[in-house]
Amino acid sequence: MPASNKIMLIDDDRNFLESNRELLEACGYEVQTAFDGESGLELARCMRPDLIILDAMMRTEMEGFETARKIAADPALQQARVIMLTGVSAAMHLPFDLEPDEQWLPVHRILDKPIAPSLLIAEIEKALRC
Repeated sequence: MPASNKIMLIDDDRNFLESNRELLEACGYEVQTAFDGESGLELARCMRPDLIILDAMMRTEMEGFETARKIAADPALQQARVIMLTGVSAAMHLPFDLEPDEQWLPVHRILDKPIAPSLLIAEIEKALRC
C-alpha cells in the first residue's frame, strides 16, 4: 500500500475517530478527521482523499446520507471512494440491510458498527484497489 493514500474519517464519535486515526496511521495512511458532514466536506475538498469513511447518523439521523450525496455531486470529491460505517440498522431496527444506490446512497460499501480493526483494514484495502 502506498503511503500516499489519504483517508478522511467523518463521524461524531470522538473516541471512534481517535482510535481509528491511530489504527490507520499505524498502517501508513494519511488521515484527517471531522465531527460532522459539513466540516468533513470542507476538509475533504482541501485534502482530496482517496477514501472517505462516513458515519450515517451524526447531528441528525440523515446527515451521513445527505453528505454521501453531496460527495457524489462534488466534482472535487467524485474520485474518492466512500465507505459508510454505521450502526443505523441496529439503532433504527431496520428489517433490511442498507445497500449502495447511485441516487439515494451513492457509496462504495456499507459496513456495520462495531467493526473489527482487521476487517476495517481489509475493506479499506479492497476499496482502494478498485
